[in-house]
Amino acid sequence: MNSATNITPARASLATRLLHAVLAKTFLELLVICVLVSLAAYWYFNPQLRGAVDVVTAQRIAGWAADPRSPGEVIEVQLFIDGRFAAVSAAGERRDDLISAGATTSPFHGFSFAPEALKLAPGSHTAQVYAVRPSAAGSRILVPLSEKILSFEVR
Repeated sequence: MNSATNITPARASLATRLLHAVLAKTFLELLVICVLVSLAAYWYFNPQLRGAVDVVTAQRIAGWAADPRSPGEVIEVQLFIDGRFAAVSAAGERRDDLISAGATTSPFHGFSFAPEALKLAPGSHTAQVYAVRPSAAGSRILVPLSEKILSFEVR
């Protein structure tokens, strides 16, 4: 008689249950690892910045940028006009309205640029302001402070 035909139903059921348990454990471990990696990547690579561009005119582009995890940190901001780098500044100007609005605990998160100093040609222009954050690889990440491209006119 062949030994493969001597497997009892109880032994087959136990082997099947063990196989299912090992597969379930493997699946759960993989799921936990994926969740942990996703959370770590989100925390490490996704800067938790808050900010806005409040004023966009030919004379002034201004707003604020703050990191809730580091309320005392002054964040670098970069201005791009018509898709090209135009200026850099530190978001360290005093803005008491940020505290009264509950946006941050420190008033020193404002920034301001003077587009007229850039001697732009008359006509319609676009502006975008980015907060600059370090990345894991040592490079820098530009985080837009407005969801849309902002426009202004130079006369």
